[in-house]
Amino acid sequence: MDKGKNKQLLSKQVTNWFRGIAAIMIVLSHYAEWWIWFTPTEGYAEILRVSLSKMGIYGVDIFFLLSGYAMVKSFGRERKCRTFIKRRVENVYIPYLIVVGSIELLEGGFESLQAFLSFGCGYDYWYMFVLFMFYIGFVIIWAIIGSREVRVIIFALFTFVFSYILYNKGMQEFWYVSNITFALGAIVGEYEEHVKQMVNKVGRFAIFILSAGMIYVIYTGVFGNVSASIESEAGRIWEEIGATLVWTVLVLIVAAKWKFCDKAIIALGKSSLYVYLTHTYIFMKCINYFEYSFALRFLISAVITVAFSVLCNLIITGLHKLPFGKRRGADA
Repeated sequence: MDKGKNKQLLSKQVTNWFRGIAAIMIVLSHYAEWWIWFTPTEGYAEILRVSLSKMGIYGVDIFFLLSGYAMVKSFGRERKCRTFIKRRVENVYIPYLIVVGSIELLEGGFESLQAFLSFGCGYDYWYMFVLFMFYIGFVIIWAIIGSREVRVIIFALFTFVFSYILYNKGMQEFWYVSNITFALGAIVGEYEEHVKQMVNKVGRFAIFILSAGMIYVIYTGVFGNVSASIESEAGRIWEEIGATLVWTVLVLIVAAKWKFCDKAIIALGKSSLYVYLTHTYIFMKCINYFEYSFALRFLISAVITVAFSVLCNLIITGLHKLPFGKRRGADA
């Protein structure tokens, strides 16, 4: 048995399981937003719809937390910048180019050079653009700076500056509210031994307090702001960042202690990139024009999305195992 893996705070199995849960949260949030297109909602139906629609940002929090953690663990094992970049390109960027490029071609191709450049940097898929920027910042900082403390501080500053630029450009809040969780994941990866000691000391009471805090955040998110006095945009953003931090710490603690990981959710987690990239197109362009009830359209879209995403993952993984693409393992 690999003792090194036993010392890891978050196992590969657990991270894939939580990625699968995060993918479900994001898809459900989008379906909830589209729900209102088909029928007006009120009463409990509206409460359910609003609640589901707010799940997406917390799903992104999970992805960024696990991505920041995985980046540190992967880079720390190899200490080879070239190999690290190669794996990021193979596991994330090339699949993105293939899937989104295919979608763009089905939609009629690129209308201009700007549209092609936006595609290349992932700008039209905001999550991919932000993720690519974090990849670039991470590689530069971790390759240049040897001191763990200094690079963590620099990466935190990079995260703040990048997020502040997005805020000043008038981007919607989901472009930057979750960014702090990527930096937090990197910090957890760097100080894993200390974080593991702290997590082991966390009892049920602390988990209860964090869970109660999230219930309060969800309640106020559905029925109004945390405080009626928070009227400014900046105040609301800081409120959301606070909720993100509470949620992320709760997920980290639960994930570190989590034991039950069913294979179906793990498989979905391994295919979560494809779920994110395809679920909107499959619903909007492939299923929505059928004269079914909106609930059935959502269900059919979800089933097709999962099946197609798992198939894409199997194909890409299979190509990696061929003689010309074989390599020593892969990190998500």
